[in-house]
Amino acid sequence: MRPLLLTVLLPSLTAAGGFQRLHAEQATATSFLKSNWNKYEENYHPSYVLDDDVKTAWVEGAEGDGIGESLTIPVSALKSARAIRLVVFNGYQKSKALLSANSAPRQLTVTVRGPGGQESAKTQLTLERKMGPQSFDIPVTGAVADVVLTVDSVHPGSKYKDTCVSDVQVFVDSDVPYNAAVEKGKHEALLQWKKERLEAAKYFARLPKSYPFASSRFEQKVEQKLLSKRYARVLDEDKDGHAEKGVPARDFVPLLTQVEKGQLAGPLAEPDKALIQELGKLAAAPPQEGKWYSLTQRGRVVLPENFSYPEDFSLSPLMVPLFNLSEATLFEAKGRGSLTPRLSDDEGYRHGTVLSNLLVLEGSATDVKKVYFTQTHVVVERTSSTTTTHAIALLEGGRLTRLVTLETSEDDLGSPIVTVGVTTATYTNGKVSRLERTELVDSNSEYEGVDPESGISVRKATSEAVSST
Repeated sequence: MRPLLLTVLLPSLTAAGGFQRLHAEQATATSFLKSNWNKYEENYHPSYVLDDDVKTAWVEGAEGDGIGESLTIPVSALKSARAIRLVVFNGYQKSKALLSANSAPRQLTVTVRGPGGQESAKTQLTLERKMGPQSFDIPVTGAVADVVLTVDSVHPGSKYKDTCVSDVQVFVDSDVPYNAAVEKGKHEALLQWKKERLEAAKYFARLPKSYPFASSRFEQKVEQKLLSKRYARVLDEDKDGHAEKGVPARDFVPLLTQVEKGQLAGPLAEPDKALIQELGKLAAAPPQEGKWYSLTQRGRVVLPENFSYPEDFSLSPLMVPLFNLSEATLFEAKGRGSLTPRLSDDEGYRHGTVLSNLLVLEGSATDVKKVYFTQTHVVVERTSSTTTTHAIALLEGGRLTRLVTLETSEDDLGSPIVTVGVTTATYTNGKVSRLERTELVDSNSEYEGVDPESGISVRKATSEAVSST
C-alpha cells in the first residue's frame, strides 16, 4: 500500500484524459448518524456523497472518531480498467464553520473490487481538511464494480467527533465502452431518491394515525451462511485464477427441484415448508377461477427506513396494504389481471413493477385469511432482468401475520436465482414493530468463471422498530 500524489483538478470536474464519470444510485456504509433532530435521517445518509451537493454529507454514526468505518460506492461493473480517479470533498463542507467543527478523514484506505468481490486495487490516501475537491489517480489491475473507502485516521473536529465526507466522485480510465445514458440515468435516480427522501421527511413530520408501522425507522440484523455447495471442487484449467469448470456435488439438489418434490431442506418449520410446496404448485399452474379481487390503497403510505424491496424482505409498496386491510378496498375482479408491468424510462433505465389481483384462498373479501398473488419486477439497462415473486399471505383481523414467497430472478447473463422465504410480522399496539425473514437462496454466479461457493445459502434477517411514532 503506498500513498498517492494529489492531482490538480479544475473546478468544473469534467472528465479528462480518457477518464469518464461513473455514477451510482446509492451508497452504503457501516454506520451513519441518527439523531432525534434529524427527521428521517435526511442529512447524513451515505448516499448523500453521490449528489454533487457539498451541503449534504455522509456522517458516520459509530462511537468516537469513526476509525474503521467504511463507505461503499457500487458503480457500473467493468471487466477491466487501467485506473480510477477519486475526487473527494473532505469533511462537512456546508460551511467553513461546520468543516472545522466536525472531524474529517486524514487517511483513507481505498479498495477497488470487481463483481465477484476480488480486489483490483488497494491503497491509502492522505487528505487535507479544506474546502473544495481533492483528486487522486489510483492504478487498477482488473475489474471494477465498487469502491470502498475506510477511515484510518482523522483530523479531529473542534466541537464534534462525527467524521464527515461531503461528496465522492468516481471516474474510470477503461477500454470498456462508456454508456453515458446509463450513467446519467443512475445519477437521475439518485437525485430522485433525494427528492423523495426529503418529501418523506415532511410526511413523517405529520404522520397520520393510520400509519401501519410502529416507527419511521427500523434497524436490521442479517446472518447468512452456505447450506449446501453446488460443486465438490472446481478446476482452473487455464491457471488464470478463475475456475472454468465445476465438478458437481453428488448430494446437491437445486432449490427449485426441492420445492417441486416437496422435499425442502433447511431450517424452515414444517408448516412453512408445506405452504411453500403449495405455493410451488400455484406458481406452476396458477388458477384462473376463484375469488379474485383487485386491491386499492387509501391514501399514501411511505415505507420506513430499512424496510424496502427488493433488498430485504421481498416487500414492495404495492404490498403495504396487507399490513392494514381496513385502510384498503377490495374490488371483485375477473382472474389475475395483467402480469406485465408498464415500464418507465429514466434516462438509460426502463423499469416497472406490477402486482396481480389477489386470490382469496380462505376467508372472504371482508375477512381475508389467506391470499395468493404474484408480483413482477422488470429492469432494462444494458441487459434485461425480470424478477417474478409468487406469494401466499396469511392474515388475522385484517393484518398480515405471515408472508411466504417463491422468487425467480432471471437476466441475459447467467443462471436464474431462486429464492424461497418466510416473513413473519409482530405487532405492538396494532402497528408492525418487527419483521423476521428466513430465506433460502440458490444462485450460480459465473460472471468470471465458476464460483466455488455457489450453492444454496440460508439468510436470516430481522428488521425492528427503534422508536415509537
